[in-house]
Amino acid sequence: MQDSPGFPITRLERAVQYLLLLALFCVPFSTYLTNVFAGCCLLCFGAAVATSAPLRAALRTPPALLAMALLALLALGTSWSIGPPADIASAMKKYARLLMLPIAVATSLRDPGMPARALAAFFGGAAMLATSNYLVWHDLMPASSAGWWRIGTATDSFSFKNHITIGILLSFATVTCLLGATYVQGARARVACVAAGILFSVPIIFLNQGRTGYVTLFVGMVVLFLLRVRFTPLRTTFGMAAIVLLFVGFYASSNNFKQRTDDLITEVRTDQKRSPNGLRMSYLRVGTGIVAAHPLAGLGTGSFAEVYAPTALHDWPEDELGHTRHQPHSEFLLIAAQLGVPGLLLYFAMLASLLRPALRARSFHADALVLLWVIYVVSSSFNSLLWDVTEAYWFLLLAGSLYASARFQAQPGLRPAAP
Repeated sequence: MQDSPGFPITRLERAVQYLLLLALFCVPFSTYLTNVFAGCCLLCFGAAVATSAPLRAALRTPPALLAMALLALLALGTSWSIGPPADIASAMKKYARLLMLPIAVATSLRDPGMPARALAAFFGGAAMLATSNYLVWHDLMPASSAGWWRIGTATDSFSFKNHITIGILLSFATVTCLLGATYVQGARARVACVAAGILFSVPIIFLNQGRTGYVTLFVGMVVLFLLRVRFTPLRTTFGMAAIVLLFVGFYASSNNFKQRTDDLITEVRTDQKRSPNGLRMSYLRVGTGIVAAHPLAGLGTGSFAEVYAPTALHDWPEDELGHTRHQPHSEFLLIAAQLGVPGLLLYFAMLASLLRPALRARSFHADALVLLWVIYVVSSSFNSLLWDVTEAYWFLLLAGSLYASARFQAQPGLRPAAP
């Protein structure tokens, strides 16, 4: 898309941008508001596409096309699904969020200022999430009488979201702040970025009990080191050793970190069927069995709860949730169980298309996209992030925006339509 004064950004496109940013701001602390703004964004985008040729052209990018292809395949998968109609409808409602990726890509390709604003919107929401965790820790966070949000205790200080989600979102916020410290100019700006990173990281390590957050923070810091440090044998050895020692220090100084890590070791060593690890292993056995038996098409969209129900009722006969375990805590396994290997390959192709320009460009936004991508992919191996509303919106909106910036960097001749 070359500069084209004849195709300015319209008011309707601006409305789409504002709604997208509001949705991204609300992602860390309000599912309801996120859904409202995202829904309005989708409606406005549909109208904007009908009136803007450059916006339609922006949709012809690999991530946008692959996201729509994956959604189309999921819709087709409803035709052979063994799931009940309610489960199928619920799954399609969840996967409809894939449409937010083309919207984020297209609006950001039209306006190069969108990636920076998208990051700022996310950081605003993440700051509210982190602040609420500190308030819970000090017993200052009010509870909602209407049940609009839940709060934890001083030993597990979560609020608005569960500790898995908090760990994922704040891990990305932490490492992106530290990434910023390597790009900004001036000592004060660097100190501010590092301080922000520390404030985002404390809830993960010391306040809540989400083991996913420990993993994503560690992986994010390793990737950050690899992105920003020039490789030499000595630097690599000392850098990796420093990260490992840092987490050894976390284990020694954080009661939550030590307890949850010890629990995991015990669960693995004793093979506890009713533990979180035992549940995930049960999902893995059933899910891989589905893929092995139905590698070409899976069992259809929204089918996992139906096929897992016999195992759930056998292992947890008294559990009223036996028929409602809709996902196996692994996005890759869930996609493969529903759509077979072809569906999983299409999902991988979408993810790869997002990462590709970030590997060919060196900039703050390109590196932030790499961090986002790695944290999402690692987390998705043992959590169903595309299935979950918060993580899905977080990744799709940010990835689409940052992809556009990385694409401009990787292809200097590419320019958005002039506003």
